[in-house]
Amino acid sequence: MNSPAARLVPPRITPPAEPLTGLSFLAAFVRNPLEVTPQAVYEQDLVAGKLGRMQRLWITSPALVKAVLLDEREKFQKLSQIRLLSPLLGKGILTSEGAEWKWQRQASAPMFRHQDLLGFVPAFVRATEALVAKWRAAPAGAAQAIDADMTRATFDVISATLLPSADHATVEESMGLFQRSGGWGQLYALAGAPRWLPHPGMVAGARAIRMLRTSVAAMLRDRRAGAGRAADDLMHRLMQARDPETGQSMNDAQLVDNLLTFYLAGHETTARGLAWTLYLIARSPQWGAALEEEIAGVTGGAPVEGAHIERLVLVQQVLKESMRLYPPVPMLARQCVAATSLGGIDVAPGATVAMPIYAMHRHAKRWEDPDAFDPERFSAAREAKIPRYQYMPFGAGPRICIGMAFAMLESTAMLATLLQKARFSPVPGRDPYPLARVTLQPGGGLPLHVHLRELC
Repeated sequence: MNSPAARLVPPRITPPAEPLTGLSFLAAFVRNPLEVTPQAVYEQDLVAGKLGRMQRLWITSPALVKAVLLDEREKFQKLSQIRLLSPLLGKGILTSEGAEWKWQRQASAPMFRHQDLLGFVPAFVRATEALVAKWRAAPAGAAQAIDADMTRATFDVISATLLPSADHATVEESMGLFQRSGGWGQLYALAGAPRWLPHPGMVAGARAIRMLRTSVAAMLRDRRAGAGRAADDLMHRLMQARDPETGQSMNDAQLVDNLLTFYLAGHETTARGLAWTLYLIARSPQWGAALEEEIAGVTGGAPVEGAHIERLVLVQQVLKESMRLYPPVPMLARQCVAATSLGGIDVAPGATVAMPIYAMHRHAKRWEDPDAFDPERFSAAREAKIPRYQYMPFGAGPRICIGMAFAMLESTAMLATLLQKARFSPVPGRDPYPLARVTLQPGGGLPLHVHLRELC
């Protein structure tokens, strides 16, 4: 399908030719953490450097990434990520280590069995149809703020499946405040700066965290008191979760930690992935046409159902390629806690090991034409040849995203429903820019013209 004339190279980061240092590093990191990753990281297996006096390594080789995330994982911990996110997420499944992480993972895993999650597909479709109904009130072909609209639609999914009484305005305002201070927060966490050291947005970020945690704690109290529906949503499943080894359940603080974790992981990331995907489809009409044909053939024009998901093969190929170019979480990092070596380089305790997902997914040695949009990379035959630790939109190893199946089901159902109802075209001069703010946001917004199909 991708003839030379149809080749699409969407907006990308232009990396610095040499590693940045001093004030140049500081300014670039606060502006956009992706802009400090040097060109060599996109070409080599390992790039070593220093941040101040601290050792810093970028690794992209699947073998080295596997060593950090699996084979020698006891020597590497998520210290900077925990520091950045623990004020919001406490000691939940994303921000704990060791035995505390293990039992929460074991207790939560049964919530995310693929067959059980198929029952949520109608909720995914309803949230998408509600968004389309909002678009119908606008003039035909009007430009819509797709990034904001995907955020709202995936919030409606979360409200239906996880946080049933969440207030969209409060949650979105708080999350926006938290993310806007994210550049400084990431920098301070990476550098090991004192927690009390002020930075721009610090007060607003702290206020946002209080608002989010207070809001979710109130929802939990309401559920405990019997308010609202007694549905089999994810909140109910989490409240009932038990460690299969000990029978231990989560107390209210741990429930708040994990409800917020699943909210952030299952709402923000899916919204970003869908927005970037719609942008790519808008820029690639031939893929839009192929998707429409597949969706019509699978569904017969009826609403998307759980039984349709596995047959929407091209839809999932496009989603996977979109997450290669624009991974919702563009960077992973670990801190060395015991002396070891990687790629022949001695790694001392305290060293930061960065796994730049954005760069790994565009690595010159591992991807043909790495900056081009080519969903055929994820045809069954070609995907089977991709090393496990080369493509990691959901992470990898024991700490791979527990909600991966939920996210893929949600994204597939929502994208298929959107393409049943509408076509999308770009707004000239409004190409988005990849901006890392915990998740990978479209810098400058992501407007697209929406051309709705006639109601039948």
